[in-house]
Amino acid sequence: MSRRRWIIALAVLISLLVGVEVVVRRWERPKATLQVINEGNAILEDLVVTYGDSRISAGSIRKGQPIQLRMTAGPPGPLRLDYRQKNNPIQSFWIEDYDPMQNLQDGYKQVIVIGGPQIQRYAEEDETLEEQESLFARVKRWLAAELNPFK
Repeated sequence: MSRRRWIIALAVLISLLVGVEVVVRRWERPKATLQVINEGNAILEDLVVTYGDSRISAGSIRKGQPIQLRMTAGPPGPLRLDYRQKNNPIQSFWIEDYDPMQNLQDGYKQVIVIGGPQIQRYAEEDETLEEQESLFARVKRWLAAELNPFK
């Protein structure tokens, strides 16, 4: 095979890989982090989190224990938490304006602290967000390393 054909074949292969990366990223919806912390005096039992079409059964959370849930991000909408906790009159609550996409764009996670009859809600920096290197960035890094071996 001539050198020109190898270059064309390599260019087509790189184009296909970039195309596959774009398609896969379009299909995959981003995930937002929701952290629930139990600061009540009893175990938080049967926690179920509902947002949009998603419903996550998180089970039980011991006193003082936090859990992190990864939810598919979508448009702003209601977030509902249902649970049971001994001596707690509140067994569920809604957040009407939950916006996971905005949290992702800002690099935040939603934190909900359940402390008996008191509930706190705030956003804090999401340390679980990892910078995922795209296929293009990996290929670019690989090519740069191969073309500059004596750097």
